[in-house]
Amino acid sequence: MKKIIIFTIAAFFIAVLIPFMASIHNHSDSITRTDVVEVNELLAILAEKWKDNPEYPDRSFKYTVIDNEENVLFSNASNNAPKTIVGATGEKDTIRDIKKDDKVLGKVIIYNEIDNMEKKVVYNLYGTYYLSLGISFVIIMLLILWIYFRVLRPFDKMKSFAANVAAGNLDTPIEMDRDNMFGAFTESFDIMREELAEAQEREYQANVSKRELVAELSHDIKTPVASIKAMSELLSLKAEDEASKQKLNSISTKADQIDEMVSNLFASTLEELEKLEVNPTEIGSDDLEEIIRTADYNKKIKDLIIPGCIIFADKLRVVQIINNIIYNSYKYADTEIFVESRIEDDTLELSITDRGGGVSKEELTTVTEKYKRGSNAEGKQGSGLGLYISKMLMDSMQGSLEVANKDGGFSVTLYFKIV
Repeated sequence: MKKIIIFTIAAFFIAVLIPFMASIHNHSDSITRTDVVEVNELLAILAEKWKDNPEYPDRSFKYTVIDNEENVLFSNASNNAPKTIVGATGEKDTIRDIKKDDKVLGKVIIYNEIDNMEKKVVYNLYGTYYLSLGISFVIIMLLILWIYFRVLRPFDKMKSFAANVAAGNLDTPIEMDRDNMFGAFTESFDIMREELAEAQEREYQANVSKRELVAELSHDIKTPVASIKAMSELLSLKAEDEASKQKLNSISTKADQIDEMVSNLFASTLEELEKLEVNPTEIGSDDLEEIIRTADYNKKIKDLIIPGCIIFADKLRVVQIINNIIYNSYKYADTEIFVESRIEDDTLELSITDRGGGVSKEELTTVTEKYKRGSNAEGKQGSGLGLYISKMLMDSMQGSLEVANKDGGFSVTLYFKIV
């Protein structure tokens, strides 16, 4: 804001003060254009040779010489110029006495051309006005452009960044530009994004750990419950009185109930991630292409061409799948990405391949399983659920997902149903 205020004040002084000072200078030149020394020299020449038919020298101004009876002795002014004292006084011309030995011999009328001076001043003022207007327009346009490039456009980028953060997309970084007004904030916002992503990952890992703990405890509980059930059944066979048998049967029944509840808890814990809602509809291949381009924020995809067709898919889930595949390529390979697509019968095959070396042959059969990751993921954040969830979502949309090592890298092929 300080820069804008200083720039505006400077623009005002440049646009108004400089032309105004130039106008004053020109006006002063117009007013003082009659040379006093030149006038005094003329008076001296006329007084010296008054009776000897003096020569009337040229001067930079127009003048008329009259005697005391106002007879015109010489004039280089136009015929319309006043040649009497009264007339010259009315036109605000300069009247000087021609003296010699304190005796007035005649007079010189010097024409100030007030009308021309006033016209010139008016023209100068008009020129100053239009010059100031033009300079002001240029400065205002420059200020508008400065505001656009340094304020509005960076703010639009920040709005887009905020929308991504609000939508939960914490993988897209904000473009850094320290030269604009928001330069000091962009780095802070990107640090905030990274912190949110790390916090989200930590929260996710904590939830996974909780579910795994519940699953492990559920599994551990099932063992002593099974032992209690087995012992109660054994004791029931050896019991001699009916009352003891009923009590032991009740213990076995309760153990069955506990075992069933623990089994349900174990199953619901592991299947919690599989309860994602999928609503497939008809979407165009151009929408699929736009999803891929949007996900590729590092611009590593080469030659993206998808044949025209209509596929059966949930657009929201397709965004999730594509984002996961491309983000995995960024994280584990960080190479160029090649996308190939073709139509086979009623299926659109879409292959996304990097050049990061791929995974071992043994790992190809496990990387799409729950909590499974390749050996190249060591030391990098992740839960091993991305490809598992992507495969599950593709199955829910009547499609499929396959992985392979191809062209020196890891390749994921998506099969979409064409409608």
